[in-house]
Amino acid sequence: MIEIGSTTDSAFTEVLLTSYVSLLENNPQEKFSFHIIDDHLSEQDRQRLQKLVKVYPNCARVAFLGSDFAELYHGANVKSPRSLIKENTYYRFELPRLVEQPRVLYLDCDMICRGNLSEMFHADLHGQIIGAVESQMYVDRLKILGVPHEIPRYFNAGLLLIDRKKWLDSQITEKARVFMRSHADALDFQDQDTLNAVLADHWQPLPPKFNVQSPLMRHEKQSPNAQERQLAAAALQDPVLIHYTGFSKPWVTEGEYVSSWRAEYYKYHQIMQEKGLDQD
Repeated sequence: MIEIGSTTDSAFTEVLLTSYVSLLENNPQEKFSFHIIDDHLSEQDRQRLQKLVKVYPNCARVAFLGSDFAELYHGANVKSPRSLIKENTYYRFELPRLVEQPRVLYLDCDMICRGNLSEMFHADLHGQIIGAVESQMYVDRLKILGVPHEIPRYFNAGLLLIDRKKWLDSQITEKARVFMRSHADALDFQDQDTLNAVLADHWQPLPPKFNVQSPLMRHEKQSPNAQERQLAAAALQDPVLIHYTGFSKPWVTEGEYVSSWRAEYYKYHQIMQEKGLDQD
């Protein structure tokens, strides 16, 4: 069973459905269980998401984990220079407390799957708390934040392969809540800065093909490491998970933020509609 965790609200229900359809379509041999922290979803939204169980034999469950986290994260920094985020973006911190499974894969809503996830979901984390893909901005944010670290690597928080026991034993949720409050003014990348700070040197890098982000798709940045550049180039040719980060959402049709992979999103959006998931 592949355990998937997400956070969403009504504005992104259709985006999340499209993402889940891409996962189910490209992994017919795998069973999926979806765990959704729902920020006050409507009953119609819930019914649409629940229909996945009836439509796809490999969808074992869609579970809703509640939305009672506003008080914990009210007033959190949501001033991002490169994206539009909400307080519910921080709710992912709660996921390992709510999903009672040894391992859970958190995925942002704005991701599309094109291939097999089994290899990544069962990857050896070498004793680390999470697995993640390096941010393709290739910046040492930890230095900027003043966080002690040995390895100047910074991950994208849109994909988190979580070892639940290690996360809970290390009290990552509690540490993240404290850090986001005490460093609010310094968090240019909010939840991502926070998680990188509390997990510095305690995460296992995953291949970039499992989280190909918009800066790489736009050829904005390159890793300073030659081997990493080769892996990134290969990932760009055949990504397993496409991540429409920042302003480069697939529905953007004009300007510098148009995604070169936007058609891939609409491929699965159309399948979602054909399956009748656009109706309650």
